[in-house]
Amino acid sequence: MLQLDTDDKKSKILKAAAEEFIEYGFYGARTKRIAEKAKVNKAMLHYYFSTKKNIYKEVLNTVFNILIEKLNSIEANDIKENNVEEKMGQIIDVYINLFKNYSSYVKLLIYEIISGGKFLPQIIFENINRIPVNPMTGKLYKYFETQIKKGKIRKLNILQMLISLISQIMPVFLFQPIAENVLKKIGISNLVLEEFIRQRKKFIFDILKNGIYEKNMKRRK
Repeated sequence: MLQLDTDDKKSKILKAAAEEFIEYGFYGARTKRIAEKAKVNKAMLHYYFSTKKNIYKEVLNTVFNILIEKLNSIEANDIKENNVEEKMGQIIDVYINLFKNYSSYVKLLIYEIISGGKFLPQIIFENINRIPVNPMTGKLYKYFETQIKKGKIRKLNILQMLISLISQIMPVFLFQPIAENVLKKIGISNLVLEEFIRQRKKFIFDILKNGIYEKNMKRRK
């Protein structure tokens, strides 16, 4: 959940609101429950945010920035010159770990999208230069662009490739809570799910690896 200064009343409200919106969505969330979880009265809640909409926008902005920060901090350390296939494996690991450890945040963003995406476009616009897949400034995009220029991989649509990567990873972790409950009910260990994720990682890697080379291209280090 949100890592905030919990001694600060506003931070307590945001933390409680994040839990509420993740569980109930915007329309199902109640400011009364948020106030109770944050251990503040409703007057204090409205003093800081005025409306439920303002709390929701602040939570969305905070969650989005946390996810982008995690991706960028990893990429700043990891996007170095080395074997392209090793780099692909690292990138897949990074995204799998992100969706695994922050699945509730991803769930909130997806809820916002399927609810019409009223607030997310402005948040994305304000942070566009920090997004890893941005063709102009994204570190991840620039890494693959460099490999194409060096002739290490074939010319391809980098943005489409990265979107495909994300779309192949995300559903696993969105459905993970359901899968865990089903496995528990039928008496099967969660190790089965962990093995599925391991196999999924290899499957995604193989698809990407086969997609970045021309048929007769030598696989360069």
